[in-house]
Amino acid sequence: MALSKSWWEWWRSFLGLAGNGSHKTLEILLARYLELNRRAARFKAHAEKMQYPQFREKLLAIAADEAKHADLLAEQIKMLGASLPFVPPLYEDTEKTSWQYLLDDLNEEQLSSANLIEQAKKVRDELPPVAEVLERIYQDSHRHREALREMLMRSDPQSH
Repeated sequence: MALSKSWWEWWRSFLGLAGNGSHKTLEILLARYLELNRRAARFKAHAEKMQYPQFREKLLAIAADEAKHADLLAEQIKMLGASLPFVPPLYEDTEKTSWQYLLDDLNEEQLSSANLIEQAKKVRDELPPVAEVLERIYQDSHRHREALREMLMRSDPQSH
C-alpha cells in the first residue's frame, strides 16, 4: 500500500472499486440525495408556517419537486449497487417570519446549486444518465430560486 493512499482508498482498491471512478459519482449522489431529502422536508415545514396560502402551495410544489429529484437519485444510487443512506429528521428550534423562512430557503437553494453543474461535468464521461439527472435538478433549481425570489419580493417587510 502506498503511503499517499488513505486507508479508505486502499480498501476501495483492494475490493476493486477504485478503478472506474464510480466511487466519486456515488459520493456525489449520496450527498445530493441527503440534501434533497432535507430540503424537501424543510420546504414542507416552511410551507406550514406561511401566512399566504399561495406561498404555502408554491413551497409544497417545490418540496414535491425536491422529493422527485431525490427519487431519481435513489434510482441511480441503487443502480451503482449502493444502499440509500438514513435521512435524519428535520429539527428547527427557532420561529421566524415567513419572509425569513423564504430568505433561508433561497439562500440554501443558491448554495446547493452552486456546484451542481461542475458535478455533472465530472460524471458525464463515466455515467451520462447521472449527469443528465444532475442537470435536470439544476434547471429545476433555477426555477425554484426564481419562485422564491418572487415570493420574497411580494412579502418584503420593508414594502409595507
